[in-house]
Amino acid sequence: MKKVSQLICSLALGTMMALPSIAQPLEQPNSPDYNPKATYDGPYKMNTWSISAHIGPSMFFGDLREYDFWPVTKTNSDSHKESGTFQGGISINKQLSYLFGARLDGSIGKLRGMKRRTYGRYFETGYGDVSLSGTVNLKGLLLGPNKMKRWKVDVYAGIGQVFYDATAYSLVGGTTLRETGKKNDWMIPTGLNVSYELTSRLDLGLDFRLNHTNSDYLDATYGGDYSLNPTEFSIKDQKTSRKGNSELDSYGYGSVQLTYKLGKKALKVKKVDGKWDYKPEDGYYNLRYTDPKVLLKPVKILTLEEMDSVAKANRPKDIDPRLLLDTDGDGVSDFFDKEPNSPAGSVVDGSGRVLDFDTYVKNALATGAACSEIFANVQFETDKNVLKPEFQEMLKNVAMLMNKNGCRLQLAGHADRRATDRYNMGLSRRRVDAVKNYLINEAGLTDPSKVIVDYFGSFKPIADSATRDGLQKNRRVELKLLP
Repeated sequence: MKKVSQLICSLALGTMMALPSIAQPLEQPNSPDYNPKATYDGPYKMNTWSISAHIGPSMFFGDLREYDFWPVTKTNSDSHKESGTFQGGISINKQLSYLFGARLDGSIGKLRGMKRRTYGRYFETGYGDVSLSGTVNLKGLLLGPNKMKRWKVDVYAGIGQVFYDATAYSLVGGTTLRETGKKNDWMIPTGLNVSYELTSRLDLGLDFRLNHTNSDYLDATYGGDYSLNPTEFSIKDQKTSRKGNSELDSYGYGSVQLTYKLGKKALKVKKVDGKWDYKPEDGYYNLRYTDPKVLLKPVKILTLEEMDSVAKANRPKDIDPRLLLDTDGDGVSDFFDKEPNSPAGSVVDGSGRVLDFDTYVKNALATGAACSEIFANVQFETDKNVLKPEFQEMLKNVAMLMNKNGCRLQLAGHADRRATDRYNMGLSRRRVDAVKNYLINEAGLTDPSKVIVDYFGSFKPIADSATRDGLQKNRRVELKLLP
């Protein structure tokens, strides 16, 4: 019993150690469907349930047992024997991880034994039992997942209950000596299970089990007390616990087992060119035979040539050079410019078409049309920020349009290059202020907040500063009407 207890403790500890691994993600950072929260139900889904049926001969180990090995059949004159009994049952299996699992077992059967020389008795017992056991994948633990990959060898141990009704008889005349009546007691199952994967759904195997009970009554007797008069002592009145001087009774079986693996789209484990072949869309392996770790592709370290190849394959398309060019300097790139050769300094719309700013403003005032983006330039003399008379009427019309239609106005001041950058920045700012002040103080603009002001010195020329005409065009304040 001490060894059995140690085995149970080891299995329980192993199962507890396995449980945290169930929640660990199947990490594959280089996978396109990588999910850091994925478990066995994540990108690599594993089937984990199965159900088994088994049948085979049963064996008794206790006081009324004359032979230690089966099958050896000895009969007396009344043809009584201690062998030839069978049992059968069903198991529900759950694989918690590749190495550890659990099984719920139920079985029914018969036991028989005899003792001719000493006691002249034999017994027969009908029993049923149910148990819960923890399993250890011995093949995976010792050989790993890549050897004997269609084989599964488990050892297991657990705890359960046995329900029995035993009767002892005399070998002479078959007289009933004692009956236990219906009783139950604790038992500890230990065993070995060997399975082979026939198909993606079916496994064929052998199951060998020894059940250690907490009773000495499975044979309707108790050790060392056979001489008691049955009329003076009744087993039916006794609790199911050890009596007498012998060891507790045990029983077991060896059986053929057929297992059906549950789950969706079951796959049979296979290798291609020495590697595990797995595609999630094809179906799912069963955790009974497959360690999820072997399905994970290792992180690949790319060589310089491979990195260069990846970079070239993922290189974005080249930008159309027309997006970077403005041939006519009207502020609209050639890619969008409907008139890419408009004269320098022309007022254009958003498509680069030449517009007459003053005419547009007058038409908008007359029709009440909503404002659109349109540009104009107010030019200045060298080193001056005084507004020329020819631009004053246009600015008055702009103010009227802003008051009437709610337009906004963006002002940007500029200078030519015949001074230091610091001086030109100040000059361009003074020019912007001159236009803004005229709009507010002279043209009658009612809401100064509609004017947006900026200045750039000589950093944004629109014409060649090497010519007199180019210098004149660069000394400007740009007006941009906005909706």
